Amino acid sequence: MRNLPFCLSVALLGIVSFVAPATAQKGMGEPGGVARQAVKPPIEAMSGTIKDIKTGRCEHTTGRFVEGVHLIVQAQDNRTINLHLGPASPLADIVQKLALSQEITFQAFRTDRMPKDAYVAKSLTAGGKTFALRNDSLRPKWASRRGGKGGGRGMGGGLGQGSCYW
Repeated sequence: MRNLPFCLSVALLGIVSFVAPATAQKGMGEPGGVARQAVKPPIEAMSGTIKDIKTGRCEHTTGRFVEGVHLIVQAQDNRTINLHLGPASPLADIVQKLALSQEITFQAFRTDRMPKDAYVAKSLTAGGKTFALRNDSLRPKWASRRGGKGGGRGMGGGLGQGSCYW
């Protein structure tokens, strides 16, 4: 009977070690971020006019950032695109350089689980300046592996790092 508390503690620790990664899932219902997936979604090049800049609390985020930035873009093909840039705090300097009615070009991707006409920006060009938001593996630039704002130990890098759709 003396070993019962010890055994229960070990069992509980084992359960927590499996549950914790599950609760830290990235993306919209995906088991990991897009950057960790072997097959990446296709990157599309698009352009349009900024109709709205939305910075606010993300209701559907599974990442550690609670506020995200979205551009509502009137695309050249007349679609309205909800373009997720990323979390508000690391992108504040970029957002200050954007304006309503500004023409932009961007590279973006989407997954099947995202709402129609919702995309995540890989890069954005506005006012003659290009901002790289994600690298070629789609890992966010703000997701540092060395204890930076990305959660350390490579925990950043997916759609869930601030991803949200209002």
